[in-house]
Amino acid sequence: MQPSINLLPWRESRRQQHRQRFFQLVVLALLLAGGGQFALGRYADEQRAQQQARLHYLQQQIDVIDQRIKAMKVTEEEHKALLTRLDVVEKLQQRRNKTTDFMNLVPGLIPEGVYVDKIKMNGVEVEITGISDSTARLATMLDSLEKSSQLTNVEMHSIVHGKPRFGKKYQTFKVSFELNFNSAPSISNRTNVTQQEASHG
Repeated sequence: MQPSINLLPWRESRRQQHRQRFFQLVVLALLLAGGGQFALGRYADEQRAQQQARLHYLQQQIDVIDQRIKAMKVTEEEHKALLTRLDVVEKLQQRRNKTTDFMNLVPGLIPEGVYVDKIKMNGVEVEITGISDSTARLATMLDSLEKSSQLTNVEMHSIVHGKPRFGKKYQTFKVSFELNFNSAPSISNRTNVTQQEASHG
């Protein structure tokens, strides 16, 4: 007669061990998964923070460049305004110089017997009205005006005979011409020429 062996307790113990090991593996897997997810989340947050820092730095640099561009535009506008004012002053000075030069030129062009009543100047255009005691003197004046290298487009508009003045009869006349004084280029033109030379150089 063979002895009787009860294997149930041993099998139940093995089953219990397998069950515990399974639960341990599941917990370990959950811990690993949670840790990995946490690490990935933290890495993503760090990358996002670095990207935000880069964007913030780039925006700061863009703002600095914008401010410099605005400052350059203001400086350029101020420079143009200054050139405009200087150009106006220079043109006024040139006009004053032309008037002075012309008034110095007139006595040598108007012969004796010709009297000027009015001189009208508009830029380089000049109109003279006056009287003369003879046609010959008017012809002499007209010849002097036409031969002058500082005058162009000389034109006699009218001659009227027999106008009483100062108890005598004179010939009234109206003549016009343009001044041809050589003048230096304006400040703005000189500046443009200088900038072009610098760019070519």
